[in-house]
Amino acid sequence: MLLILVSLYGLIEFIEKVDDLIENQAALKYYLIYPVYHLPVILSNTLPMAVLLATFATIGGLSRTSQLTAMFCSGITLNRISRPLFICSVILALLALAANLWLVPWSSRESNFMLRSEIRGSTPKAEEGHELYFRDGNRIISAGQSFPAKGLVLDLTIIEFNDQFMPIKRIDAEQARYVQNGQWRMENVISWGFNPLTRDVNAYARQSELLVDLARQPTEMLQLWDRPEDLTIKELFSFTEKLSAEGYDPKAYRMEAQMRFSGAVIPIIMVLVGIPFALQRGRNASFSSGIVISLIIFAVYFFLYAVFSVFGTIAVLPPLLAAWAANILMALIGTWFLLRVDN
Repeated sequence: MLLILVSLYGLIEFIEKVDDLIENQAALKYYLIYPVYHLPVILSNTLPMAVLLATFATIGGLSRTSQLTAMFCSGITLNRISRPLFICSVILALLALAANLWLVPWSSRESNFMLRSEIRGSTPKAEEGHELYFRDGNRIISAGQSFPAKGLVLDLTIIEFNDQFMPIKRIDAEQARYVQNGQWRMENVISWGFNPLTRDVNAYARQSELLVDLARQPTEMLQLWDRPEDLTIKELFSFTEKLSAEGYDPKAYRMEAQMRFSGAVIPIIMVLVGIPFALQRGRNASFSSGIVISLIIFAVYFFLYAVFSVFGTIAVLPPLLAAWAANILMALIGTWFLLRVDN
């Protein structure tokens, strides 16, 4: 089941990204390397659905071929029959936890960097919105995206002000790379100078490169633009503490940390929900009906998971409760149906 879903997911993902590869005349190696780097993310996203489908296929197959009836008549209980499924789901949950904490963030970070920097290269980033602005003395700095491990910022903008907070200069660059001692090399730069009194443009220049002193190391600046999904669990916790100490609200990072743990137990929830629903069909169970029921169950679960995650991100619910609410609800539903199963 996992192989089938990974193949379908990978095919759809490749179709979506192939336009970027062709448009930017990417080298042949990227057609092969990018899917490999993105594979852990695909596995993480498809594992819960694969477990649910596998549960339906297993229980449904035993029921359809009357093997469940034979086992029940031999005194084998449903608990004993379903035990291997739960053991497998626990093993998969532990593997998913390890992947969510370290491997998946690395995969997301590296594949995103490959797509945004190496494949797209110097493609203009003007159409992409800036994710964060912050004031640095008499400057306001913003960026479209950053890659802290690479010392790279894409779509960087610096606006300088005088003591009366009137703009005197703006610098736009497609990307900037860290050199040393707070120095950054900006590439494909456009700069404007402004008259602080009339606010008219009094200077304009284009440069292929420009060395700028931002007086910041990559760890001091780039992490401000780190996507939560690109951080390992250790980085999430340390960055949350850093943001809190500096007066920022790290709710998105707290929510991401909790979802790493709650997302890992989804395989167990899928088995718990899948077994009673698979038994409802009895000998009429078929793989096609299992697919339909699995899609409905997964759609309901995904809807709950998405809604509660939004509530956690906007601080309507505490991150811990928001991350685990969908799991708790689905576990209660699965347990209720499992207890009502008539052997």
